[in-house]
Amino acid sequence: VTRVLLSANSQVIDVGRTTRKIPPATRRALDARDKGCRWPGCDRIAAWTSGHHMQHWSKGGATALPNLVLLCHRHHWLVHEGRWQIVRGEDDQFVVVPPQPDFLQHLARGPDVGAVA
Repeated sequence: VTRVLLSANSQVIDVGRTTRKIPPATRRALDARDKGCRWPGCDRIAAWTSGHHMQHWSKGGATALPNLVLLCHRHHWLVHEGRWQIVRGEDDQFVVVPPQPDFLQHLARGPDVGAVA
């Protein structure tokens, strides 16, 4: 059994966990809602963005409008590779959360300046 949510004119707008790919009607609704990259200060228009699952699809997130946000390539990369997060706040605004520092990571250290070999 697959749950599919349809709009008033029978367009697919929510496919739950059926597929990661965003259906065209959902993408149009996402474009209309977000109008472009929702990262604070970014001015990329919707045509230059892709849909991002705020709760990642691989971790159980649904392909549904409440779980989707438009991000440009740069900001989508920051979320997936830079460990940033984008979440919806209580006021329905999107909030960016920076990655937590990794204090266990050890940086390679070069020779001390002025050290005698």
